[in-house]
Amino acid sequence: MDRDERDGETAVKRDASRSAGAPLSAEDRAEIGELLARFAHCSDYGDWDALASCFTEDVVTSIGGVPRYTGVAAQVAHAKQSAEWTAGQNRHLVLNLWIEPTGSDSARARYYLLNFVSGTSVGDPKLVVSGRMTDHVVRTAAGWRIRRRELEPDQPFDVPDANTDTR
Repeated sequence: MDRDERDGETAVKRDASRSAGAPLSAEDRAEIGELLARFAHCSDYGDWDALASCFTEDVVTSIGGVPRYTGVAAQVAHAKQSAEWTAGQNRHLVLNLWIEPTGSDSARARYYLLNFVSGTSVGDPKLVVSGRMTDHVVRTAAGWRIRRRELEPDQPFDVPDANTDTR
């Protein structure tokens, strides 16, 4: 096999891998990372309108493989419930972010999630749950948004139903 044939083979393999997901620019990766940080800050500090803007209208969150929260209103209701239960001390940490393209305008963001209650004094913080999170994000006219969320918790826990309280 001569060099031109090898280069052609490499180009075909490279093009085939891109069809599964076009490469993401550094700007795309930064915007997706900012989206996840915005979710955490808005959820944790009660900026409900900004939190709602993190999602597509048809967003679904699954926990342990079971769809739990469907639509933007359910996502926001869950965050409000969490804020109420924790007296505004709920916190989310996004760690070891790994972003993979899945299409020309879509990507999968995988990370470790730590959810804890911060408390009000030194020594008060308490871990609620840790787990592996996968957010399926899409590029919209308004920027990157979360379309589907999958949490695989490390510890089993009861999941409240925010679909019934969508204030």
